[in-house]
Amino acid sequence: RASAARFVHISSNSPFGANARPTDRFTEASPYHPYLSYGASKKEAEALVLRAYERGDLETTVLRPPWFYGPHQPARQDQFFAAIRRGRFPLIGDGTQQRSMAYTGNLVQGALLAEVAAAAPGQAYWIADAEPYELRRIYAGVREALEAEGLALTSHRQPRLPRAAADVAVRLDTWLQAAGRYVQPLHVLGELRDTIACDISKARAELGYAPEVSLVEGMRASIRSCLARGARL
Repeated sequence: RASAARFVHISSNSPFGANARPTDRFTEASPYHPYLSYGASKKEAEALVLRAYERGDLETTVLRPPWFYGPHQPARQDQFFAAIRRGRFPLIGDGTQQRSMAYTGNLVQGALLAEVAAAAPGQAYWIADAEPYELRRIYAGVREALEAEGLALTSHRQPRLPRAAADVAVRLDTWLQAAGRYVQPLHVLGELRDTIACDISKARAELGYAPEVSLVEGMRASIRSCLARGARL
């Protein structure tokens, strides 16, 4: 109706849950395994978008970024930075679980490529930084970026929680979502126990995607953006 030639839909990792093993990586061939009601809603959105292509209504492409950060990030990421700076954000277990992340500039690159790539219609792609990071490396990267941008850590303390605490959070999150409520801090705490990592090989091969920004560089840009808009870190 808007005379668009192609629709690029931004999904997430939630339709796929967590990796079964720490060494596993999600690919475009991975089966759906939605994480609670939120993941189920994302799965349904993907299905609607791809169905439009199958019907011949419109060229459509699905992008699946995981945890993203960078300029224009949501407020919850500002809160994450602030909590890390103050030594208040918990590490679940030993922190060796891995997470794929997507710098917003890398995600924009993927979206612009998907807009024009000949192979993209009717396809889905994982879009993330070059490699997954261990959770403890992510926390360390935030600390490094904060200090590099002139924000001294107010605490070097790293609170730790056992995996059992995240298990409880998942059970509560499940119960609340079944009742129609989404409590984001609880949802995030539950996800922190798991490896959620993807393989971006298909995006590299078919879109020419090449993530250019690394973790600390991206975190520093993110912090500068936060400060420029007056966020309190």
